[in-house]
Amino acid sequence: MRFKLPLIIAASMAVLGCDPGLPEGSNDFAAGGTAVALSQAEYNSLPPEDQYMVANKLLGTMFRGVSAEDFFNLNADMANLQPNSATYLDDIKNALARNMSHAEVLVYDTIIDGLDAEGNPDPANAKYEFDTRADLESNRRSKQIPLARIKEYPISRDMFVHWMAYVLTNTIMFSPAEEMESTDYTDIQNMYRFLVTNLDEGTPIRQVIRSNLPSLARWRVSRSPENHALEAYELYLGLFETEEDSFRGGIACKDLYLTSDGDGYLIRRTDYPNTEPQLILGTNYITTCDDLYDVVAGHPLLIPRVTEAILNYFVEVTVDNLDYRQQFINSIVASGPETFEDIFTAILFSREYLMNVERPKSFEENMMSLLDILQWDPAANAGQVDEEIFRRMTEYNGQALDLGAMGWDTMTYKIGRIPAVPLDGLSFANYHRALREQLLRNDCSYEGGCNNGGDGLIFDGNDVIKPVVEQMSPEEYIDFLFLSGMQRKATAVEMTDLMALYGPAPGLNYTQDVDGVTVVRSGRHDDIARVTFDYISRLPEQYYFRAVN
Repeated sequence: MRFKLPLIIAASMAVLGCDPGLPEGSNDFAAGGTAVALSQAEYNSLPPEDQYMVANKLLGTMFRGVSAEDFFNLNADMANLQPNSATYLDDIKNALARNMSHAEVLVYDTIIDGLDAEGNPDPANAKYEFDTRADLESNRRSKQIPLARIKEYPISRDMFVHWMAYVLTNTIMFSPAEEMESTDYTDIQNMYRFLVTNLDEGTPIRQVIRSNLPSLARWRVSRSPENHALEAYELYLGLFETEEDSFRGGIACKDLYLTSDGDGYLIRRTDYPNTEPQLILGTNYITTCDDLYDVVAGHPLLIPRVTEAILNYFVEVTVDNLDYRQQFINSIVASGPETFEDIFTAILFSREYLMNVERPKSFEENMMSLLDILQWDPAANAGQVDEEIFRRMTEYNGQALDLGAMGWDTMTYKIGRIPAVPLDGLSFANYHRALREQLLRNDCSYEGGCNNGGDGLIFDGNDVIKPVVEQMSPEEYIDFLFLSGMQRKATAVEMTDLMALYGPAPGLNYTQDVDGVTVVRSGRHDDIARVTFDYISRLPEQYYFRAVN
Protein backbone atom coordinates (compact mmCIF):
# COMPACT_ATOMS: atom_id res chain seq x y z
CA MET A 1 0.00 0.00 0.00
CA ARG A 2 1.45 3.34 -1.04
CA PHE A 3 1.54 6.40 1.19
CA LYS A 4 -0.98 9.14 0.55
CA LEU A 5 0.75 12.51 0.73
CA PRO A 6 -2.07 14.68 2.14
CA LEU A 7 -2.81 12.30 5.02
CA ILE A 8 0.82 11.97 6.09
CA ILE A 9 1.57 15.66 5.82
CA ALA A 10 -1.58 16.68 7.67
CA ALA A 11 -0.90 14.27 10.49
CA SER A 12 2.77 15.14 10.72
CA MET A 13 2.31 18.89 10.61
CA ALA A 14 -0.18 18.65 13.44
CA VAL A 15 2.58 17.11 15.52
CA LEU A 16 5.46 19.19 14.19
CA GLY A 17 3.91 22.62 14.13
CA CYS A 18 6.42 25.39 13.45
CA ASP A 19 9.95 25.36 14.78
CA PRO A 20 11.01 28.94 15.49
CA GLY A 21 14.52 27.75 16.33
CA LEU A 22 15.34 26.49 12.83
CA PRO A 23 18.33 28.11 11.09
CA GLU A 24 17.38 30.06 8.01
CA GLY A 25 19.11 30.46 4.69
CA SER A 26 20.27 33.83 3.46
CA ASN A 27 17.89 35.67 1.13
CA ASP A 28 19.35 39.14 1.63
CA PHE A 29 22.32 38.93 -0.77
CA ALA A 30 21.81 41.82 -3.17
CA ALA A 31 23.71 42.33 -6.39
CA GLY A 32 23.67 45.54 -8.38
CA GLY A 33 24.24 46.54 -11.97
CA THR A 34 23.20 43.97 -14.56
CA ALA A 35 22.36 41.50 -11.77
CA VAL A 36 20.01 43.77 -9.82
CA ALA A 37 16.99 41.87 -8.51
CA LEU A 38 13.52 42.21 -10.00
CA SER A 39 11.41 44.01 -7.42
CA GLN A 40 8.03 42.83 -6.27
CA ALA A 41 6.54 46.16 -7.38
CA GLU A 42 7.87 45.83 -10.93
CA TYR A 43 6.74 42.22 -11.06
CA ASN A 44 3.25 43.28 -9.95
CA SER A 45 3.13 45.88 -12.72
CA LEU A 46 3.36 43.16 -15.38
CA PRO A 47 0.19 41.87 -17.09
CA PRO A 48 -1.16 38.79 -15.24
CA GLU A 49 -0.08 36.37 -17.99
CA ASP A 50 3.45 37.75 -17.89
CA GLN A 51 3.50 37.41 -14.11
CA TYR A 52 2.55 33.76 -14.55
CA MET A 53 5.23 33.24 -17.20
CA VAL A 54 7.90 34.83 -15.00
CA ALA A 55 6.79 32.77 -11.99
CA ASN A 56 7.17 29.57 -14.00
CA LYS A 57 10.47 30.74 -15.46
CA LEU A 58 11.80 31.15 -11.93
CA LEU A 59 10.35 27.89 -10.66
CA GLY A 60 10.97 26.01 -13.91
CA THR A 61 14.68 26.78 -13.70
CA MET A 62 14.59 24.86 -10.40
CA PHE A 63 12.59 22.00 -12.03
CA ARG A 64 9.35 23.13 -10.37
CA GLY A 65 6.20 24.92 -11.49
CA VAL A 66 2.92 26.45 -10.34
CA SER A 67 -0.40 25.51 -11.92
CA ALA A 68 -2.76 28.12 -13.34
CA GLU A 69 -5.33 26.88 -10.85
CA ASP A 70 -3.02 27.75 -7.94
CA PHE A 71 -1.68 30.99 -9.39
CA PHE A 72 -4.92 32.59 -10.60
CA ASN A 73 -8.45 32.96 -9.32
CA LEU A 74 -10.04 30.88 -12.06
CA ASN A 75 -13.55 31.44 -10.73
CA ALA A 76 -13.34 34.88 -12.31
CA ASP A 77 -13.72 35.51 -16.04
CA MET A 78 -10.74 34.08 -17.95
CA ALA A 79 -10.59 37.38 -19.81
CA ASN A 80 -9.84 39.17 -16.53
CA LEU A 81 -7.36 36.87 -14.80
CA GLN A 82 -5.95 38.10 -11.52
CA PRO A 83 -3.10 36.48 -9.54
CA ASN A 84 -4.04 35.15 -6.12
CA SER A 85 -1.06 36.81 -4.45
CA ALA A 86 0.38 40.34 -4.56
CA THR A 87 3.63 39.13 -2.93
CA TYR A 88 4.38 36.04 -5.02
CA LEU A 89 8.00 36.85 -5.91
CA ASP A 90 8.91 37.77 -2.33
CA ASP A 91 7.07 34.70 -1.05
CA ILE A 92 9.16 32.38 -3.24
CA LYS A 93 12.37 34.07 -2.19
CA ASN A 94 11.45 33.77 1.49
CA ALA A 95 10.38 30.14 1.05
CA LEU A 96 13.78 29.29 -0.45
CA ALA A 97 15.41 30.63 2.71
CA ARG A 98 13.31 28.48 5.08
CA ASN A 99 14.78 25.23 6.31
CA MET A 100 12.41 22.41 7.10
CA SER A 101 12.81 20.67 10.43
CA HIS A 102 14.49 17.25 10.48
CA ALA A 103 11.14 15.67 11.27
CA GLU A 104 9.52 17.48 8.33
CA VAL A 105 12.26 16.29 5.97
CA LEU A 106 11.77 12.75 7.26
CA VAL A 107 8.08 12.93 6.36
CA TYR A 108 8.89 13.67 2.73
CA ASP A 109 11.77 11.20 2.55
CA THR A 110 9.42 8.52 3.90
CA ILE A 111 6.90 9.33 1.17
CA ILE A 112 9.59 9.24 -1.51
CA ASP A 113 11.40 6.11 -0.38
CA GLY A 114 8.93 4.31 1.91
CA LEU A 115 11.37 4.35 4.85
CA ASP A 116 10.81 1.66 7.49
CA ALA A 117 11.21 2.04 11.26
CA GLU A 118 15.00 1.69 10.93
CA GLY A 119 15.20 4.31 8.20
CA ASN A 120 15.82 1.85 5.38
CA PRO A 121 14.07 2.19 2.00
CA ASP A 122 10.91 0.09 1.72
CA PRO A 123 9.95 -0.11 -1.98
CA ALA A 124 6.53 -1.59 -1.19
CA ASN A 125 5.52 1.67 0.53
CA ALA A 126 7.49 4.13 -1.62
CA LYS A 127 5.98 6.71 -3.94
CA TYR A 128 8.79 6.12 -6.45
CA GLU A 129 10.72 3.10 -7.68
CA PHE A 130 14.50 3.45 -7.75
CA ASP A 131 17.36 1.29 -8.91
CA THR A 132 17.96 -1.40 -6.28
CA ARG A 133 20.76 -3.40 -7.90
CA ALA A 134 23.67 -4.12 -5.58
CA ASP A 135 26.38 -3.80 -8.24
CA LEU A 136 27.97 -0.36 -7.92
CA GLU A 137 28.87 -0.42 -11.60
CA SER A 138 25.20 -0.42 -12.60
CA ASN A 139 23.27 1.02 -9.65
CA ARG A 140 22.07 4.53 -10.53
CA ARG A 141 20.02 5.19 -7.42
CA SER A 142 22.41 7.98 -6.41
CA LYS A 143 21.38 9.87 -9.57
CA GLN A 144 17.67 9.28 -9.03
CA ILE A 145 17.09 10.30 -5.40
CA PRO A 146 18.13 13.96 -5.98
CA LEU A 147 15.50 14.38 -8.71
CA ALA A 148 12.81 12.86 -6.51
CA ARG A 149 13.66 15.20 -3.65
CA ILE A 150 13.68 18.26 -5.91
CA LYS A 151 10.24 17.18 -7.14
CA GLU A 152 8.66 16.22 -3.82
CA TYR A 153 10.08 18.64 -1.27
CA PRO A 154 7.97 21.78 -0.86
CA ILE A 155 9.50 25.04 -2.10
CA SER A 156 12.02 25.45 0.69
CA ARG A 157 15.72 25.81 1.32
CA ASP A 158 16.01 22.01 1.50
CA MET A 159 14.69 21.73 -2.06
CA PHE A 160 16.92 24.61 -3.13
CA VAL A 161 20.01 22.94 -1.66
CA HIS A 162 19.35 19.68 -3.51
CA TRP A 163 18.73 21.55 -6.76
CA MET A 164 21.94 23.59 -6.39
CA ALA A 165 23.89 20.41 -5.66
CA TYR A 166 22.36 18.76 -8.73
CA VAL A 167 23.37 21.70 -10.93
CA LEU A 168 26.90 21.79 -9.50
CA THR A 169 27.49 18.07 -10.01
CA ASN A 170 26.75 18.68 -13.68
CA THR A 171 29.39 21.41 -14.01
CA ILE A 172 33.06 20.92 -14.80
CA MET A 173 33.85 22.05 -11.23
CA PHE A 174 32.21 19.14 -9.42
CA SER A 175 31.26 16.47 -11.94
CA PRO A 176 31.91 12.98 -10.54
CA ALA A 177 32.63 11.96 -14.16
CA GLU A 178 30.92 8.57 -14.02
CA GLU A 179 31.95 7.89 -17.64
CA MET A 180 35.60 7.38 -16.60
CA GLU A 181 36.97 3.93 -15.76
CA SER A 182 38.46 5.23 -12.49
CA THR A 183 35.11 6.44 -11.11
CA ASP A 184 31.95 4.69 -9.97
CA TYR A 185 28.66 5.39 -8.25
CA THR A 186 30.37 5.77 -4.89
CA ASP A 187 31.95 8.94 -6.26
CA ILE A 188 28.55 10.23 -7.41
CA GLN A 189 27.03 9.59 -4.00
CA ASN A 190 30.00 11.06 -2.13
CA MET A 191 30.26 14.17 -4.31
CA TYR A 192 26.55 14.85 -4.11
CA ARG A 193 26.45 14.36 -0.35
CA PHE A 194 29.55 16.55 0.05
CA LEU A 195 27.84 19.38 -1.82
CA VAL A 196 24.47 19.00 -0.09
CA THR A 197 26.15 19.07 3.33
CA ASN A 198 28.24 22.14 2.58
CA LEU A 199 25.45 24.02 0.80
CA ASP A 200 23.11 23.29 3.69
CA GLU A 201 25.65 24.61 6.19
CA GLY A 202 26.34 27.72 4.12
CA THR A 203 30.02 26.86 3.82
CA PRO A 204 31.94 29.62 1.99
CA ILE A 205 32.84 28.92 -1.64
CA ARG A 206 36.58 29.01 -1.00
CA GLN A 207 36.28 26.50 1.81
CA VAL A 208 34.13 24.14 -0.26
CA ILE A 209 36.69 24.11 -3.06
CA ARG A 210 39.60 23.77 -0.62
CA SER A 211 37.89 20.71 0.87
CA ASN A 212 37.11 19.19 -2.53
CA LEU A 213 40.56 19.51 -4.07
CA PRO A 214 42.22 16.74 -1.97
CA SER A 215 39.19 14.43 -2.09
CA LEU A 216 39.30 10.95 -3.58
CA ALA A 217 36.49 11.87 -5.98
CA ARG A 218 38.60 14.74 -7.40
CA TRP A 219 41.74 12.57 -7.64
CA ARG A 220 39.81 9.82 -9.43
CA VAL A 221 38.98 12.34 -12.15
CA SER A 222 42.40 14.06 -12.42
CA ARG A 223 44.39 10.80 -11.77
CA SER A 224 48.00 12.14 -11.78
CA PRO A 225 49.82 14.84 -9.75
CA GLU A 226 50.55 17.05 -12.77
CA ASN A 227 47.05 16.74 -14.18
CA HIS A 228 45.64 17.34 -10.70
CA ALA A 229 47.39 20.72 -10.65
CA LEU A 230 46.40 21.51 -14.23
CA GLU A 231 42.72 20.80 -13.56
CA ALA A 232 42.79 22.87 -10.36
CA TYR A 233 43.87 25.88 -12.43
CA GLU A 234 41.37 25.21 -15.21
CA LEU A 235 38.31 24.24 -13.19
CA TYR A 236 38.49 26.80 -10.40
CA LEU A 237 40.53 29.68 -11.81
CA GLY A 238 39.71 29.54 -15.51
CA LEU A 239 43.39 29.45 -16.45
CA PHE A 240 43.99 27.21 -19.47
CA GLU A 241 47.58 28.01 -20.51
CA THR A 242 49.44 26.64 -17.51
CA GLU A 243 51.87 24.02 -18.82
CA GLU A 244 54.82 25.15 -16.69
CA ASP A 245 52.65 25.88 -13.66
CA SER A 246 51.06 22.43 -13.97
CA PHE A 247 54.48 20.79 -14.15
CA ARG A 248 55.59 22.60 -10.97
CA GLY A 249 52.29 21.85 -9.25
CA GLY A 250 52.83 18.21 -10.12
CA ILE A 251 56.21 18.32 -8.38
CA ALA A 252 54.56 19.74 -5.24
CA CYS A 253 52.01 16.91 -5.34
CA LYS A 254 54.46 14.16 -6.31
CA ASP A 255 54.18 12.24 -3.04
CA LEU A 256 50.51 11.55 -3.87
CA TYR A 257 49.29 9.14 -6.53
CA LEU A 258 46.20 7.21 -7.55
CA THR A 259 46.45 3.42 -7.41
CA SER A 260 45.45 1.17 -10.28
CA ASP A 261 42.14 -0.53 -10.94
CA GLY A 262 43.35 -3.64 -9.14
CA ASP A 263 43.91 -1.63 -5.96
CA GLY A 264 40.58 0.19 -6.20
CA TYR A 265 41.74 3.61 -7.42
CA LEU A 266 42.74 4.92 -4.00
CA ILE A 267 45.03 7.81 -2.99
CA ARG A 268 48.43 6.66 -1.73
CA ARG A 269 51.66 8.39 -0.66
CA THR A 270 55.23 7.64 -1.78
CA ASP A 271 57.15 8.59 1.41
CA TYR A 272 59.19 10.99 -0.75
CA PRO A 273 57.49 14.39 -0.47
CA ASN A 274 58.80 17.38 -2.36
CA THR A 275 61.09 19.70 -0.36
CA GLU A 276 62.03 22.28 -2.99
CA PRO A 277 59.70 25.32 -3.29
CA GLN A 278 58.03 25.72 -6.68
CA LEU A 279 56.89 29.05 -8.15
CA ILE A 280 53.38 28.88 -9.62
CA LEU A 281 51.07 31.50 -11.14
CA GLY A 282 53.83 34.08 -11.08
CA THR A 283 53.77 35.01 -7.39
CA ASN A 284 53.20 31.92 -5.24
CA TYR A 285 55.79 29.50 -3.90
CA ILE A 286 54.49 26.07 -2.94
CA THR A 287 56.20 22.99 -1.56
CA THR A 288 53.36 20.55 -0.94
CA CYS A 289 50.02 19.73 -2.51
CA ASP A 290 48.33 21.38 0.49
CA ASP A 291 50.13 24.58 -0.46
CA LEU A 292 48.74 24.26 -3.99
CA TYR A 293 45.22 23.82 -2.63
CA ASP A 294 45.61 26.91 -0.44
CA VAL A 295 46.78 29.04 -3.38
CA VAL A 296 43.89 27.95 -5.62
CA ALA A 297 41.22 28.33 -2.94
CA GLY A 298 42.50 31.78 -1.98
CA HIS A 299 43.15 33.09 -5.48
CA PRO A 300 41.45 36.34 -6.65
CA LEU A 301 40.23 34.62 -9.83
CA LEU A 302 38.29 31.93 -7.98
CA ILE A 303 35.01 33.79 -7.30
CA PRO A 304 34.79 35.26 -10.84
CA ARG A 305 35.47 31.81 -12.32
CA VAL A 306 32.86 30.09 -10.14
CA THR A 307 30.31 32.77 -11.01
CA GLU A 308 31.05 32.34 -14.72
CA ALA A 309 30.83 28.53 -14.55
CA ILE A 310 27.38 28.76 -12.93
CA LEU A 311 26.07 31.61 -15.09
CA ASN A 312 26.92 29.60 -18.22
CA TYR A 313 23.95 27.33 -17.52
CA PHE A 314 21.45 30.19 -17.21
CA VAL A 315 22.62 32.70 -19.80
CA GLU A 316 23.75 31.28 -23.14
CA VAL A 317 27.26 31.98 -24.37
CA THR A 318 27.21 33.48 -27.87
CA VAL A 319 29.67 35.53 -29.91
CA ASP A 320 27.35 38.51 -29.52
CA ASN A 321 26.86 38.55 -25.76
CA LEU A 322 30.35 38.17 -24.29
CA ASP A 323 30.51 41.77 -23.02
CA TYR A 324 26.98 41.54 -21.64
CA ARG A 325 27.76 38.28 -19.84
CA GLN A 326 30.93 39.79 -18.40
CA GLN A 327 28.89 42.69 -17.03
CA PHE A 328 26.55 40.17 -15.41
CA ILE A 329 29.48 38.31 -13.83
CA ASN A 330 31.18 41.51 -12.69
CA SER A 331 27.96 42.77 -11.09
CA ILE A 332 27.66 39.64 -8.97
CA VAL A 333 31.35 39.47 -8.06
CA ALA A 334 31.43 43.16 -7.09
CA SER A 335 28.63 42.49 -4.62
CA GLY A 336 30.86 40.09 -2.67
CA PRO A 337 29.19 36.66 -2.79
CA GLU A 338 30.53 34.29 -0.16
CA THR A 339 28.46 31.17 -0.76
CA PHE A 340 27.15 29.30 -3.78
CA GLU A 341 23.69 30.20 -2.53
CA ASP A 342 24.53 33.88 -2.97
CA ILE A 343 25.44 33.36 -6.62
CA PHE A 344 22.45 31.18 -7.48
CA THR A 345 20.04 33.56 -5.75
CA ALA A 346 21.53 36.59 -7.49
CA ILE A 347 21.12 34.99 -10.93
CA LEU A 348 17.65 33.52 -10.41
CA PHE A 349 16.03 36.64 -8.99
CA SER A 350 17.80 39.15 -11.19
CA ARG A 351 15.67 41.41 -13.33
CA GLU A 352 17.88 40.53 -16.27
CA TYR A 353 17.30 36.78 -16.03
CA LEU A 354 13.58 36.89 -15.29
CA MET A 355 12.65 39.61 -17.77
CA ASN A 356 15.22 39.59 -20.58
CA VAL A 357 16.98 36.23 -20.91
CA GLU A 358 15.64 33.83 -23.52
CA ARG A 359 17.21 30.38 -23.79
CA PRO A 360 16.35 26.72 -24.44
CA LYS A 361 14.95 24.75 -21.51
CA SER A 362 16.74 21.61 -20.45
CA PHE A 363 14.64 18.45 -20.38
CA GLU A 364 14.44 18.56 -16.57
CA GLU A 365 13.36 22.21 -16.64
CA ASN A 366 10.63 21.44 -19.16
CA MET A 367 9.36 18.02 -18.11
CA MET A 368 9.59 18.42 -14.34
CA SER A 369 8.02 21.89 -14.25
CA LEU A 370 5.11 20.54 -16.31
CA LEU A 371 4.67 17.73 -13.79
CA ASP A 372 3.81 20.41 -11.23
CA ILE A 373 1.81 22.62 -13.57
CA LEU A 374 -0.28 19.73 -14.93
CA GLN A 375 -0.73 18.31 -11.41
CA TRP A 376 0.84 14.96 -12.28
CA ASP A 377 0.56 11.96 -9.97
CA PRO A 378 2.95 8.99 -10.45
CA ALA A 379 0.27 6.62 -9.16
CA ALA A 380 -1.67 7.17 -12.41
CA ASN A 381 0.93 4.85 -14.05
CA ALA A 382 0.87 6.86 -17.25
CA GLY A 383 3.24 5.01 -19.59
CA GLN A 384 6.84 5.83 -18.78
CA VAL A 385 5.80 8.85 -16.71
CA ASP A 386 5.06 6.70 -13.67
CA GLU A 387 6.69 5.69 -10.37
CA GLU A 388 9.88 4.84 -12.27
CA ILE A 389 10.20 8.23 -13.97
CA PHE A 390 13.54 9.16 -12.39
CA ARG A 391 14.92 5.68 -12.91
CA ARG A 392 13.98 5.90 -16.58
CA MET A 393 15.60 9.33 -16.89
CA THR A 394 18.96 8.20 -15.50
CA GLU A 395 19.43 4.64 -16.77
CA TYR A 396 20.94 3.76 -20.12
CA ASN A 397 17.78 1.98 -21.14
CA GLY A 398 17.03 3.31 -24.61
CA GLN A 399 13.56 4.37 -23.49
CA ALA A 400 11.97 7.71 -24.26
CA LEU A 401 12.91 9.49 -21.02
CA ASP A 402 16.60 8.51 -21.14
CA LEU A 403 18.64 11.70 -20.61
CA GLY A 404 21.66 10.01 -22.16
CA ALA A 405 19.79 9.72 -25.47
CA MET A 406 19.32 13.50 -25.34
CA GLY A 407 23.06 14.15 -24.90
CA TRP A 408 22.24 15.37 -21.40
CA ASP A 409 23.10 12.53 -19.06
CA THR A 410 23.50 13.58 -15.46
CA MET A 411 26.70 13.54 -13.35
CA THR A 412 28.43 11.63 -16.14
CA TYR A 413 30.77 13.72 -18.25
CA LYS A 414 34.34 14.54 -17.19
CA ILE A 415 33.91 18.16 -18.25
CA GLY A 416 30.35 18.31 -16.93
CA ARG A 417 27.40 19.04 -19.15
CA ILE A 418 28.13 21.57 -21.86
CA PRO A 419 26.21 24.72 -20.90
CA ALA A 420 24.14 24.74 -24.11
CA VAL A 421 21.22 22.27 -24.16
CA PRO A 422 21.94 19.78 -27.00
CA LEU A 423 19.68 20.71 -29.92
CA ASP A 424 21.23 18.55 -32.63
CA GLY A 425 18.75 16.48 -34.64
CA LEU A 426 19.00 13.25 -32.64
CA SER A 427 19.17 14.79 -29.17
CA PHE A 428 16.26 17.14 -29.72
CA ALA A 429 14.19 14.47 -31.47
CA ASN A 430 14.49 12.30 -28.36
CA TYR A 431 13.71 15.29 -26.11
CA HIS A 432 10.62 16.25 -28.14
CA ARG A 433 9.40 12.66 -28.40
CA ALA A 434 9.66 12.13 -24.65
CA LEU A 435 7.78 15.33 -23.80
CA ARG A 436 5.12 14.89 -26.46
CA GLU A 437 4.41 11.17 -26.30
CA GLN A 438 5.00 10.38 -22.66
CA LEU A 439 3.49 13.49 -21.05
CA LEU A 440 1.49 15.82 -23.27
CA ARG A 441 -0.35 13.27 -25.40
CA ASN A 442 -0.79 10.85 -22.51
CA ASP A 443 -3.85 12.27 -20.77
CA CYS A 444 -3.55 9.92 -17.78
CA SER A 445 -0.40 11.85 -16.86
CA TYR A 446 -2.42 14.98 -16.11
CA GLU A 447 -6.20 14.51 -16.28
CA GLY A 448 -6.62 13.01 -12.78
CA GLY A 449 -8.54 9.93 -11.65
CA CYS A 450 -6.57 7.40 -13.74
CA ASN A 451 -5.40 4.16 -12.12
CA ASN A 452 -5.76 5.32 -8.49
CA GLY A 453 -4.13 8.65 -9.25
CA GLY A 454 -5.21 11.74 -7.34
CA ASP A 455 -6.54 15.09 -8.51
CA GLY A 456 -5.24 16.23 -11.88
CA LEU A 457 -5.56 19.18 -14.19
CA ILE A 458 -9.11 18.32 -15.30
CA PHE A 459 -10.64 15.69 -13.00
CA ASP A 460 -10.43 14.92 -9.31
CA GLY A 461 -9.26 11.60 -7.91
CA ASN A 462 -12.75 10.16 -8.38
CA ASP A 463 -12.66 10.95 -12.11
CA VAL A 464 -15.21 13.76 -11.66
CA ILE A 465 -14.63 16.94 -13.64
CA LYS A 466 -13.46 19.83 -11.49
CA PRO A 467 -16.09 22.57 -11.05
CA VAL A 468 -13.63 25.27 -12.10
CA VAL A 469 -13.09 23.44 -15.41
CA GLU A 470 -16.72 22.49 -15.92
CA GLN A 471 -17.83 26.12 -15.80
CA MET A 472 -15.50 27.15 -18.63
CA SER A 473 -16.71 27.80 -22.16
CA PRO A 474 -14.74 25.96 -24.90
CA GLU A 475 -12.77 29.14 -25.61
CA GLU A 476 -11.95 29.61 -21.93
CA TYR A 477 -10.96 25.96 -21.65
CA ILE A 478 -8.58 26.27 -24.60
CA ASP A 479 -7.02 29.36 -22.97
CA PHE A 480 -6.72 27.42 -19.71
CA LEU A 481 -4.85 24.63 -21.51
CA PHE A 482 -2.53 27.11 -23.22
CA LEU A 483 -1.82 28.80 -19.89
CA SER A 484 -1.04 25.42 -18.38
CA GLY A 485 1.10 24.23 -21.28
CA MET A 486 3.04 27.36 -22.16
CA GLN A 487 2.00 30.22 -19.85
CA ARG A 488 0.09 32.25 -22.42
CA LYS A 489 -3.39 32.22 -23.88
CA ALA A 490 -4.12 31.08 -27.42
CA THR A 491 -3.69 33.66 -30.17
CA ALA A 492 -6.74 34.73 -32.18
CA VAL A 493 -5.67 32.53 -35.10
CA GLU A 494 -5.05 29.54 -32.85
CA MET A 495 -8.41 29.99 -31.15
CA THR A 496 -10.29 30.23 -34.45
CA ASP A 497 -8.61 27.15 -35.91
CA LEU A 498 -8.94 25.02 -32.76
CA MET A 499 -12.59 25.91 -32.26
CA ALA A 500 -13.25 24.87 -35.86
CA LEU A 501 -11.31 21.64 -35.29
CA TYR A 502 -13.27 20.77 -32.13
CA GLY A 503 -16.66 21.73 -33.58
CA PRO A 504 -19.26 19.60 -35.38
CA ALA A 505 -18.39 17.73 -38.59
CA PRO A 506 -16.16 18.13 -40.46
CA GLY A 507 -14.56 18.85 -37.06
CA LEU A 508 -13.93 16.34 -34.29
CA ASN A 509 -17.36 16.92 -32.74
CA TYR A 510 -15.92 17.68 -29.28
CA THR A 511 -18.26 20.66 -28.81
CA GLN A 512 -21.98 21.16 -29.34
CA ASP A 513 -24.59 23.90 -29.27
CA VAL A 514 -27.04 23.89 -26.34
CA ASP A 515 -29.74 26.56 -26.56
CA GLY A 516 -27.55 28.66 -28.81
CA VAL A 517 -24.48 28.37 -26.55
CA THR A 518 -21.39 26.36 -27.56
CA VAL A 519 -20.25 23.97 -24.81
CA VAL A 520 -17.82 21.09 -24.47
CA ARG A 521 -19.49 17.74 -25.01
CA SER A 522 -19.67 15.50 -21.97
CA GLY A 523 -16.58 13.31 -21.72
CA ARG A 524 -14.58 15.32 -24.24
CA HIS A 525 -12.50 17.54 -21.98
CA ASP A 526 -9.61 15.08 -21.96
CA ASP A 527 -9.78 14.72 -25.77
CA ILE A 528 -9.56 18.48 -26.23
CA ALA A 529 -6.63 18.60 -23.80
CA ARG A 530 -4.77 15.83 -25.62
CA VAL A 531 -5.08 17.49 -29.03
CA THR A 532 -4.30 20.97 -27.67
CA PHE A 533 -1.20 19.75 -25.87
CA ASP A 534 -0.16 17.84 -28.99
CA TYR A 535 -0.30 21.14 -30.88
CA ILE A 536 1.60 22.95 -28.12
CA SER A 537 4.31 20.26 -28.13
CA ARG A 538 5.11 21.21 -31.75
CA LEU A 539 5.71 24.91 -31.06
CA PRO A 540 9.37 25.98 -30.74
CA GLU A 541 8.48 28.33 -27.87
CA GLN A 542 7.48 25.31 -25.76
CA TYR A 543 11.18 24.50 -25.51
CA TYR A 544 12.36 27.98 -24.48
CA PHE A 545 12.27 30.22 -21.48
CA ARG A 546 10.89 33.36 -23.07
CA ALA A 547 11.72 36.99 -22.41
CA VAL A 548 9.10 39.47 -21.25
CA ASN A 549 10.87 42.41 -22.87
